[in-house]
Amino acid sequence: MVPRVTVYLHCIVGIGIYLFFDGLLQFRCADPQAFFAYLALALLGATLKLRLPRIRAHVSTSFAFILIGIANFSLGEAVLLGFCATLVQCLWKPKGKRKASQLLFNLGATVIGVTVAYNPFHYELTQGLHKIPEMLPLAALLYFVTNTGLVSGMIALSEDEPFRAVWRNLTQQLIAYYLVGGFIATLTIVASRLWGWQSGILILPLLYVTYRYYRVYLLRSTSTWEPGARANP
Repeated sequence: MVPRVTVYLHCIVGIGIYLFFDGLLQFRCADPQAFFAYLALALLGATLKLRLPRIRAHVSTSFAFILIGIANFSLGEAVLLGFCATLVQCLWKPKGKRKASQLLFNLGATVIGVTVAYNPFHYELTQGLHKIPEMLPLAALLYFVTNTGLVSGMIALSEDEPFRAVWRNLTQQLIAYYLVGGFIATLTIVASRLWGWQSGILILPLLYVTYRYYRVYLLRSTSTWEPGARANP
């Protein structure tokens, strides 16, 4: 019998591949300068990653850039931005040998998360600034729940642990980080629409401050927990 973790892995990778190419078919680059500027910043932000305690998982500041991509760009651009940021996050200074299956899973989970968060709310997000406070938190919540849920499923199957316990542990460690990142992304989106995409970039140093603060917090809170499977929410 094929192990459940293998079936789960193949399903996530297969769905991710389909959604990736389907998203690329909808690639529409209305402002190449803005897209490539935020793509470059997303790749840089992906190198600012933190290892979470209790489980061998990493998180980076790329979450904020994915939200910006969902709000400001086409589906193809948002998918490509999330895909490239996750690729850099996985390959940048890995501790230990990175398996191809782990890389493919993380890429698939990101593409699925971006697509789920993008489709229901992007039309409303593009209608005006008054829609951003209402709709962006919903898009952020969808991406957060989808991504952490997929990662928790892999960890639970790999380590033979209850899914609910793994997911609760993961979300408790990430919720504050994602809330701050989502708030900064909202400020960036509003600023870019009021004064141009260049002005939005000026707010992004706040992400680095958040990264440094959370890094200190994790170092202080880390104790001797037994690590589990490695993933990248």
